[in-house]
Amino acid sequence: MRWKSVWHTHGWLITIFIVIIIVSTVVAPGSLSLQGISAMSVYAVEIGLIAFGEMWVILSGGGGIDLSVGSMYALSQVVLGVLVLHHMTLAVSVALALLAGLMMGMVNGLIVTVTGIPAIIVTLATMYAYSGLALVLTQGVDISPFPASFNFIGQSQIMGLPFQLIAIYVPIALLMALVLGRTSYGWNLQLVGSNPIAARFSGISVTRTRIIAYATAGLLSAIAGIIDASRLVTARPDAGGTANLTAITIAVLGGTQLQGGEGSILGTVVATFAITWLSYSFGLANINSIYEEGAVGFVLLLTLLFQHQNFRARLFNRQKIVP
Repeated sequence: MRWKSVWHTHGWLITIFIVIIIVSTVVAPGSLSLQGISAMSVYAVEIGLIAFGEMWVILSGGGGIDLSVGSMYALSQVVLGVLVLHHMTLAVSVALALLAGLMMGMVNGLIVTVTGIPAIIVTLATMYAYSGLALVLTQGVDISPFPASFNFIGQSQIMGLPFQLIAIYVPIALLMALVLGRTSYGWNLQLVGSNPIAARFSGISVTRTRIIAYATAGLLSAIAGIIDASRLVTARPDAGGTANLTAITIAVLGGTQLQGGEGSILGTVVATFAITWLSYSFGLANINSIYEEGAVGFVLLLTLLFQHQNFRARLFNRQKIVP
């Protein structure tokens, strides 16, 4: 029954992912090798962590969305780089960079929930603010190098697969799935997203629940930024330029409803690897990136159509389902 439920919810996304893999092996045969999967997974981890945070925010409802995830991703690694540059120990620098991401997300959540200003406006403003601060702190210059001991996070491997995939991404995905499906906070988050009035009558703090969601997005963006800095041995103030749009695409593609209250970690994981596999295969086959963007848009539209009950009914039964 469990697998039937998964297939009912994500069947079309999984089908399209399989089609992407098949097409990729024809266009770029090396994409299905262990080396190809490993290389593709490197980027999937970073954008996947950011997408988890975006999903969490959208899930909280109230028009929740975070356009600043890319800027938090960049500023967190800049904070790390500046601290290391000023001879702070690596462990303390990493901890403070994570704290910076957490605080940036919390600021987003506080402004959205306390003022009632739409999240898209608030996070658009903080996107520019965080990005500008990253440029001010670095004067627009990349920070490098880092201590050699820092490289293992983004460059080492476990059984031929990236360390960050096995030791960071998978545990976080499992933890978030556990929180969402088995804890009071996960249930509260879904109820707040779908029906905040009912949540308030149940004694749930809508404000606190949503602030935690935004703070989580900031923390996950910081983790992704630290991994990126370790992988490239450089902290870049302009990193994550389009990460916000990609993260939103992945979250929606994975089945997260924009009105909030519904989403799954499994769907987000599958969507992450579908998008990154497509991107990696296009690069491997030396296909112009403009076609990649068109392909991503086509995949997103196709998946959303097939996930829509009314469209499936018209396509297969030629009957319209009245909501």
